[in-house]
Amino acid sequence: MSRIKILPKHLADRIAAGEVVERPASVVKELMENALDAKSTKIEVEIEDAGRSLIKTIDNGQGMDTEDLKLSILRHATSKIKENSDLENITTLGFRGEALSSISAVSLMKIFSRTQSQPAASIISSVAGTIKSISESAREPGTTVEVKNLFFNTPARLKFLKSKATETAHIIRNMNEIALAHPDVALKLLSNKEEVINCDAHEKLLQRIEVLFGTDFAKVLVPISFNIAPLKVRGFISKPGFGKANRRWQYIFVNKRPVIDKTITHAVMQGYHTSLMERQFPCVFIFIETSPELVDVNVHPSKREVRFQEAAVIHDVLAKLIKDALTDKSNLPDIDGAPGAIVSPSFKANFSSPTANRISYENNTAGTKELFAASLAEPDVFSSVAEEVPAHSFVCAKYLQIDNTYIAAQDKNGMIIIDAHAAHERILFDELTQQFKNKKIEKQKLMFPVTLHFSKDEFLRVLEIKNVFDALGFEIEDFGDQTMALYAYPALLGKVDIAVEFKNIVADIMELDIEVNIEKSITPVLATIACHCAVRAHQVLTPEEIDSLVSDLWQTSSPYTCPHGRPTIISLTRDELEKRFKRK
Repeated sequence: MSRIKILPKHLADRIAAGEVVERPASVVKELMENALDAKSTKIEVEIEDAGRSLIKTIDNGQGMDTEDLKLSILRHATSKIKENSDLENITTLGFRGEALSSISAVSLMKIFSRTQSQPAASIISSVAGTIKSISESAREPGTTVEVKNLFFNTPARLKFLKSKATETAHIIRNMNEIALAHPDVALKLLSNKEEVINCDAHEKLLQRIEVLFGTDFAKVLVPISFNIAPLKVRGFISKPGFGKANRRWQYIFVNKRPVIDKTITHAVMQGYHTSLMERQFPCVFIFIETSPELVDVNVHPSKREVRFQEAAVIHDVLAKLIKDALTDKSNLPDIDGAPGAIVSPSFKANFSSPTANRISYENNTAGTKELFAASLAEPDVFSSVAEEVPAHSFVCAKYLQIDNTYIAAQDKNGMIIIDAHAAHERILFDELTQQFKNKKIEKQKLMFPVTLHFSKDEFLRVLEIKNVFDALGFEIEDFGDQTMALYAYPALLGKVDIAVEFKNIVADIMELDIEVNIEKSITPVLATIACHCAVRAHQVLTPEEIDSLVSDLWQTSSPYTCPHGRPTIISLTRDELEKRFKRK
């Protein structure tokens, strides 16, 4: 007796359903895609009990007549594929012909559908994939699908569903994907009779992002665009330094199909290199369009994975596109053009405090700079002695150093605050990187070598990657007994306590996955060196140093973040200031 048997239809259907219908969100996704393929311009989804009890979709699409309705819930039934060549030119979202069959196999399902030419809608009811009745009813052209008691006949699948909140979140995610990919379609989601999503049709992409995620979130996005046939890329990405704890805020589409793709994900992270902190993920809304024959969407039953013919090209284009958008200097604050903070000409600076914070003031009328010292800690900052100043003149502060840590200034849109340490870190990192690439590291020789004692593991690690330190301008030699002699260091680091800083650099490098291959290791090492040698918080800077710091930051490759991805600049617009002061 043969051990190999043909599975009965009901069992084969339930197994097939498991490939397509993983959870209630899978049902929503498949039904929504069918509605879109039917040219719907308005779709409403209603769920109860996180989709376990009810999933209902209502659309105004082309609809189906009675004969098509009977065929629609059979396996391998589709209106979108007729021959082999069609697989090379798939432009629809659904094409496998498995969705309705798989959903009906694990639920009680009812479909109401009417074409424009039909006088009434046809209704088909099924239980576990078996048709129970066919009837007619009044309905406008389009299709309504009701899915009840999902997984009633597959208790194992039902048991492994997550909490109602989690399953609802997955449904919302799928609805968001559809909403983003089709801003020309009106969408609504009701959960237990409460409205969760409501999007009008004909919204622009950024408007739809605002509707779905809020206006404040939309403000942290910058656009990207690339269009050279056969590849088109467009969308929005989060600004440098703005990230989330996971990838849930990454929406990637290929020919309007939401996908998960390692090539694209890697390109995104490479584009954000040094523009985002570790363990942070950017928020992206990326739409890739290319010829259907250049992308295989038939990789997985869930249609979440794709395979590109020219994956390397798409990767490099996307990574560069993101990098360019994040380092675009056209939006840098115009501090020099700002009028600054007005100071009354009837006051003059009080020089009495020896610990005064230094602030730079500029006389706008005469065009000359005067340096004043003023103690911000004392209430009597300015005396009330009148000065002989023309009535139309005023003195303005170009920069203000706050807590000897932050630099505040006015720009044309409001005000900005610069983190002096993060800014200097970016400047040092870029200059060190450039010197390293040009193999022209300038060294500062020590008059007498400094001996540094390390723990056993640190000592061995320094010896292991000694070539990395050599290439960066650190001249070190094994002095024996877990001790290193330091003879020189990169001149760019300036007058630092190099003994202390070198030991701190080594301690940090111990936590990094540094390879002996210097080309692969250079970025984290340079970032560590720049961090330790940048100006510290609470370090007083002269007005000239502040001017130089800001000017140099503006010239870097990525002025908005330090090499670890921390923001260097934050902006407060006039609107935000007015809201804070309740003027709006």
